[in-house]
Amino acid sequence: MEWRRIGEGLWGLAAAFIDLCLPRYCEGCGRAVPASESSGWCPECWGMLPWIRSPLCPRCGRPYPDSPISPDHLCGECSLAPLPLDWARSAVEHAGIVRECIHGLKFGGELYRVPPLASLLAAALERSLPPPLPPAAFMMPVPLHIKRLRQRGFNQSALLAISLSRRIRLPVRFDVLARKIWTEPQTRLSHEDRLTNVKGAFSVTRTSAVAGRAVLLVDDVFTTGSTLGECAQALKRAGAARVYAVTVSRPLTRRSRIPLSSQKT
Repeated sequence: MEWRRIGEGLWGLAAAFIDLCLPRYCEGCGRAVPASESSGWCPECWGMLPWIRSPLCPRCGRPYPDSPISPDHLCGECSLAPLPLDWARSAVEHAGIVRECIHGLKFGGELYRVPPLASLLAAALERSLPPPLPPAAFMMPVPLHIKRLRQRGFNQSALLAISLSRRIRLPVRFDVLARKIWTEPQTRLSHEDRLTNVKGAFSVTRTSAVAGRAVLLVDDVFTTGSTLGECAQALKRAGAARVYAVTVSRPLTRRSRIPLSSQKT
């Protein structure tokens, strides 16, 4: 566990170096942006990003793109079988340049993508964070299994959490939650299989650090919410008072976590 924290810390330092020392270019159009523009996006591209806005589910953050004038309301999943998360939000739709940035970071090792993506996380929190987090709150990335960490060389969610921590001044910890079971990559599985793939995959390694505290989970993409839900389940079993989640993006899928036969009519 110690070497994992050291490794993630070194990657965080690399991301910080890139953020501070290299010239800034807009992720959307490639034009140079002023050093004062900390988001990594020019104003035009920032305004054109596919932001997830109301109306949405106030609990899991699922948007309702087909009902643009309706008020915020619980989605069917959160009404019938809510995830253990108290609150979750995603910044933008998982499409276009944002999807390219996430894939470039995650599968191409393009670390310069971290600051612009972290700026989207910060914007999502600024737009819709619940009542101020208590002073004892902290954030943590969704952990990778040790085998996956060795394969990839870094945890993209950890790098995003480090960059976000510098922006919102909320401490980040890596020694509280562990992925104890190897699971198949979620992207290779069907919608239904994703829900069972991560069952029981996470465990809390420091219960005393969690008990009675609020935790903000950080990840790159919210798809079915099953991974974040399993993390929240483990944290709440260890005594966490509240578990929130923020992700960079979310596919605008209309598929449900609950079979149609079990939904109310």
